[in-house]
Amino acid sequence: MSVRGPNWLTSGAGGWLPTLQQVSDALQLHLPAAIGTLDDPEIAEPLGTSTSMRQGLGLVLLTGLLAGLVPFLVNWVVAVRVGTALPLAQLSRSIGDQANVMGGNAAFLQPWTETIQTIAGLSPNAPGWLAAGLSALGVWVNQPLSWLAAWIIYGLGILLVSKLFGATVTLQHFYAATSYAYLPLILTALGPAPCLGPLAILVALIWSLFVYVRAVQHVTHLDTGRAILSVILPVVFMMLVGILLVGAVAISMARLAM
Repeated sequence: MSVRGPNWLTSGAGGWLPTLQQVSDALQLHLPAAIGTLDDPEIAEPLGTSTSMRQGLGLVLLTGLLAGLVPFLVNWVVAVRVGTALPLAQLSRSIGDQANVMGGNAAFLQPWTETIQTIAGLSPNAPGWLAAGLSALGVWVNQPLSWLAAWIIYGLGILLVSKLFGATVTLQHFYAATSYAYLPLILTALGPAPCLGPLAILVALIWSLFVYVRAVQHVTHLDTGRAILSVILPVVFMMLVGILLVGAVAISMARLAM
């Protein structure tokens, strides 16, 4: 028999995070045990409650913060070495890398390289380490907010598709369940690591996809095929819209150039 601990921030059903046991169950794809249901006493009673949408929100924000911790430290070090804010440091390094790759064919990049490096090297009003830290902190704080927006917008697309397939699920229960799919994305914190970073990101994405499909399948009562389509079709739709927009812009620019 597993022991289910108290919520991470507060005990009882009013907490902002699920229990460690629920997190463990979700990572092992035991989504029925992690999520709980309101209509299945064999599952809901041991948990004390099913996962709430508020707990899902807290989980997405926390995983975003944890995933961004190591990149935050790396970004801070990168910016401190240049002695300026992170965006300028990244831009300076990016243009420098492009110039090194292109070698003798990068003469047209030289003015831009010198300009960016000059701006990046200017003494800011605040100490360089402070400007670097604040800009890196801004990037870090923005990550969980971006994940939260993706959780809501992408989840809404999945919910609409699953409803078309005949799903019966409430908005709150759906979002509470799909929040567990963001847990594996903590591995993206290893992104800056050479060699290991890309592998960790790939594993995180695949693991997250499996958890997402399993969560959708559990709360919508759809079969595996329709659950997979519910998760994939919104991405395909957004890609098609993006391609159409790029094509429309390209055609407009070509007509203006004629």
